[in-house]
Amino acid sequence: MDIQFRNIKKQDIETMVQMSAEVGYEVRYENFSERINEFLKNDSLSIIVATNEKDKIAGWIQLEISNFIFSNKTCNILGIFVDKNYRGNQIGRKLIEKAEEWAREKGCFVFRACSDITKIDSHAFFTHMGFNPIKTEQIFSRRIEKGE
Repeated sequence: MDIQFRNIKKQDIETMVQMSAEVGYEVRYENFSERINEFLKNDSLSIIVATNEKDKIAGWIQLEISNFIFSNKTCNILGIFVDKNYRGNQIGRKLIEKAEEWAREKGCFVFRACSDITKIDSHAFFTHMGFNPIKTEQIFSRRIEKGE
């Protein structure tokens, strides 16, 4: 299977919305499109897509650079998706490798992934890819109300 890697394009959005819905992330096309436009403008954000020989998306990885004052420059994997029809073809591994290249070019010293405690398959994947669990945490969230 011939897989190519490239940066996201606007024409990828529809397929990505569908793929996200398949794994439980329902998002409207307009919202997704708006977020992608922000990614395209920001040098510390990236989405790398894997495509087949017909330029159909087989998977993608979403990345963000964090500059915490208390640690080294870090590349965070915000999400990694591989289409169910392409799993088992090393696409996830290759996406991680491409992401690490991008992170290295951006001067990152740490490569990090967070995964929901219930996503056991993801934990096994990241461990297999050389990531080590460093802590368990709770994430707190609060909506920001629009001001007047």
